[in-house]
Amino acid sequence: MAAILRLGDSLKAMLGKESEYTVEPGRSVRETIIALGIKPELVAMVSVDGEMQTKNYIIRDGDAIRILAVIGGG
Repeated sequence: MAAILRLGDSLKAMLGKESEYTVEPGRSVRETIIALGIKPELVAMVSVDGEMQTKNYIIRDGDAIRILAVIGGG
């Protein structure tokens, strides 16, 4: 079984990437986003099944992962 990784709207727009990916379990969120061509420093928040996690979270079967971008202002 796989997991689903969803990009937040601002991250999707910033990177011009798809909004949803099917990813294999067993790797960290950090390793997975790097493999997708996303720089970890662009990711401010990781949510797995509605709970906050770090980028070091190891993905499990059936996880629903959402990542949101760092948003600057001024």
